[in-house]
Amino acid sequence: MRDTSLDTYIDIKPYLGEKQQRVYDAIKILGTATDLEITRYLCLKDPNQVRPRRNELMHLKSIVECEKRKCSISKRTVWSWRIR
Repeated sequence: MRDTSLDTYIDIKPYLGEKQQRVYDAIKILGTATDLEITRYLCLKDPNQVRPRRNELMHLKSIVECEKRKCSISKRTVWSWRIR
């Protein structure tokens, strides 16, 4: 794949569904976020409402793993995510 093809793909990012967009926007606003932090920010009760959308965004290369750090909610060391 040529560099120009990749640049074009990035410029015309695939359309995100409503739930994907909410998770994407939450990560963008929070800077970096764990699944539980995103869940709390979106006022959801179950992180399983976030994880599938986060995985989809990861496969679309819209977000990337950022770092392992202590989650402000669970106090466990987990991966955080950031916008690519």
